[in-house]
Amino acid sequence: MKNTFRVYLPRWYYKLMFICSLILSMVPTIFCIVDGIDIACIIAFAIFIVPILMASLWSYRFRITVMEDIITVKPGFRKKYSFNVSEITKVIRKVVLNSGIGTSVKITVYTESKHVSVESLMIGIDKFDRYIKEKVNPEKISTKVMGENVNK
Repeated sequence: MKNTFRVYLPRWYYKLMFICSLILSMVPTIFCIVDGIDIACIIAFAIFIVPILMASLWSYRFRITVMEDIITVKPGFRKKYSFNVSEITKVIRKVVLNSGIGTSVKITVYTESKHVSVESLMIGIDKFDRYIKEKVNPEKISTKVMGENVNK
Protein backbone atom coordinates (compact mmCIF):
# COMPACT_ATOMS: atom_id res chain seq x y z
CA MET A 1 0.00 0.00 0.00
CA LYS A 2 1.27 3.44 -0.91
CA ASN A 3 1.67 5.37 2.34
CA THR A 4 1.35 8.88 0.95
CA PHE A 5 -2.18 10.24 0.75
CA ARG A 6 -4.47 13.04 1.91
CA VAL A 7 -7.71 13.15 3.87
CA TYR A 8 -9.97 16.14 3.29
CA LEU A 9 -13.57 17.25 2.97
CA PRO A 10 -15.04 17.20 -0.53
CA ARG A 11 -15.32 20.48 -2.40
CA TRP A 12 -19.11 20.35 -2.54
CA TYR A 13 -19.20 20.54 1.26
CA TYR A 14 -17.76 24.04 1.59
CA LYS A 15 -19.68 25.19 -1.47
CA LEU A 16 -22.90 23.95 0.14
CA MET A 17 -22.00 25.78 3.35
CA PHE A 18 -21.37 28.99 1.40
CA ILE A 19 -24.67 28.69 -0.50
CA CYS A 20 -26.52 28.05 2.78
CA SER A 21 -25.01 31.20 4.25
CA LEU A 22 -26.21 33.18 1.24
CA ILE A 23 -29.71 31.76 1.56
CA LEU A 24 -29.80 32.42 5.30
CA SER A 25 -28.61 35.97 4.69
CA MET A 26 -31.87 36.65 2.88
CA VAL A 27 -33.87 36.31 6.11
CA PRO A 28 -32.40 39.29 7.99
CA THR A 29 -32.10 41.20 4.71
CA ILE A 30 -35.85 40.88 4.13
CA PHE A 31 -36.54 42.08 7.67
CA CYS A 32 -34.17 45.03 7.14
CA ILE A 33 -35.96 45.96 3.92
CA VAL A 34 -39.41 45.73 5.52
CA ASP A 35 -38.63 47.34 8.89
CA GLY A 36 -35.68 49.51 7.94
CA ILE A 37 -32.07 49.00 8.92
CA ASP A 38 -31.51 48.84 12.66
CA ILE A 39 -29.05 47.21 15.06
CA ALA A 40 -31.26 44.10 15.49
CA CYS A 41 -31.02 43.36 11.75
CA ILE A 42 -27.27 43.70 11.78
CA ILE A 43 -26.94 41.41 14.82
CA ALA A 44 -29.30 38.83 13.27
CA PHE A 45 -27.29 38.95 10.05
CA ALA A 46 -24.07 38.31 11.97
CA ILE A 47 -25.62 35.49 14.00
CA PHE A 48 -26.81 33.73 10.85
CA ILE A 49 -23.90 34.32 8.53
CA VAL A 50 -20.60 34.46 10.42
CA PRO A 51 -20.60 30.92 11.90
CA ILE A 52 -21.55 29.32 8.59
CA LEU A 53 -18.95 31.30 6.66
CA MET A 54 -16.29 30.37 9.25
CA ALA A 55 -17.24 26.68 9.01
CA SER A 56 -17.11 26.90 5.23
CA LEU A 57 -13.62 28.40 5.29
CA TRP A 58 -12.46 25.94 7.97
CA SER A 59 -13.69 22.96 5.94
CA TYR A 60 -11.91 24.26 2.85
CA ARG A 61 -8.59 24.59 4.69
CA PHE A 62 -8.69 21.37 6.80
CA ARG A 63 -6.29 18.67 5.52
CA ILE A 64 -4.51 15.61 6.84
CA THR A 65 -1.46 14.43 4.91
CA VAL A 66 0.12 11.05 5.57
CA MET A 67 3.68 10.47 4.31
CA GLU A 68 5.15 7.13 5.40
CA ASP A 69 5.21 7.38 9.25
CA ILE A 70 4.48 11.13 9.56
CA ILE A 71 0.93 12.47 9.86
CA THR A 72 0.58 16.21 9.20
CA VAL A 73 -2.61 17.99 10.20
CA LYS A 74 -3.50 21.38 8.79
CA PRO A 75 -6.40 22.64 10.91
CA GLY A 76 -8.70 25.27 9.52
CA PHE A 77 -7.34 28.37 11.25
CA ARG A 78 -4.46 27.16 13.38
CA LYS A 79 -0.84 26.34 12.66
CA LYS A 80 -0.25 22.95 11.09
CA TYR A 81 1.45 20.27 13.13
CA SER A 82 2.95 16.83 12.53
CA PHE A 83 3.44 13.71 14.57
CA ASN A 84 4.91 10.29 14.07
CA VAL A 85 2.75 7.17 14.14
CA SER A 86 4.77 5.97 17.14
CA GLU A 87 3.48 8.98 19.14
CA ILE A 88 -0.13 7.79 18.91
CA THR A 89 -1.40 6.90 22.37
CA LYS A 90 -4.92 5.79 21.48
CA VAL A 91 -7.33 5.50 18.57
CA ILE A 92 -11.10 5.45 18.98
CA ARG A 93 -13.18 4.18 16.07
CA LYS A 94 -16.90 4.90 16.37
CA VAL A 95 -19.01 2.92 13.94
CA VAL A 96 -22.68 3.85 13.73
CA LEU A 97 -24.86 1.31 11.97
CA ASN A 98 -28.00 2.74 10.42
CA SER A 99 -30.00 0.70 7.96
CA GLY A 100 -31.65 3.79 6.45
CA ILE A 101 -28.52 5.79 5.67
CA GLY A 102 -25.65 3.35 5.86
CA THR A 103 -22.65 2.95 8.08
CA SER A 104 -20.95 6.03 9.50
CA VAL A 105 -17.39 5.88 10.81
CA LYS A 106 -15.49 8.42 12.92
CA ILE A 107 -11.84 7.84 13.75
CA THR A 108 -10.18 9.94 16.45
CA VAL A 109 -6.40 9.68 16.84
CA TYR A 110 -4.84 10.86 20.10
CA THR A 111 -1.25 11.77 20.91
CA GLU A 112 0.08 13.14 24.20
CA SER A 113 -0.95 16.71 23.41
CA LYS A 114 -3.18 16.68 20.31
CA HIS A 115 -6.00 14.77 18.71
CA VAL A 116 -7.54 14.73 15.25
CA SER A 117 -10.83 13.29 14.00
CA VAL A 118 -11.70 11.94 10.59
CA GLU A 119 -15.27 11.20 9.53
CA SER A 120 -16.81 9.06 6.82
CA LEU A 121 -17.79 12.10 4.77
CA MET A 122 -14.12 12.88 4.14
CA ILE A 123 -12.24 11.77 1.06
CA GLY A 124 -9.47 9.32 1.93
CA ILE A 125 -10.95 7.94 5.16
CA ASP A 126 -10.73 4.36 3.88
CA LYS A 127 -7.00 4.69 3.27
CA PHE A 128 -6.56 6.37 6.65
CA ASP A 129 -8.48 3.60 8.41
CA ARG A 130 -6.36 0.88 6.75
CA TYR A 131 -3.20 2.85 7.53
CA ILE A 132 -4.08 3.18 11.22
CA LYS A 133 -4.99 -0.51 11.51
CA GLU A 134 -1.70 -1.43 9.85
CA LYS A 135 0.66 0.95 11.67
CA VAL A 136 -0.77 1.29 15.19
CA ASN A 137 -0.59 -1.39 17.86
CA PRO A 138 -4.02 -3.12 17.99
CA GLU A 139 -4.10 -2.71 21.79
CA LYS A 140 -4.28 1.08 21.31
CA ILE A 141 -7.29 0.84 18.97
CA SER A 142 -10.75 0.85 20.52
CA THR A 143 -13.82 0.25 18.35
CA LYS A 144 -17.28 1.27 19.55
CA VAL A 145 -20.22 0.02 17.51
CA MET A 146 -23.57 1.76 17.93
CA GLY A 147 -26.86 1.47 16.13
CA GLU A 148 -29.44 -1.08 15.12
CA ASN A 149 -29.03 -4.78 15.90
CA VAL A 150 -25.73 -4.31 17.75
CA ASN A 151 -26.59 -6.60 20.65
CA LYS A 152 -28.26 -9.33 18.59
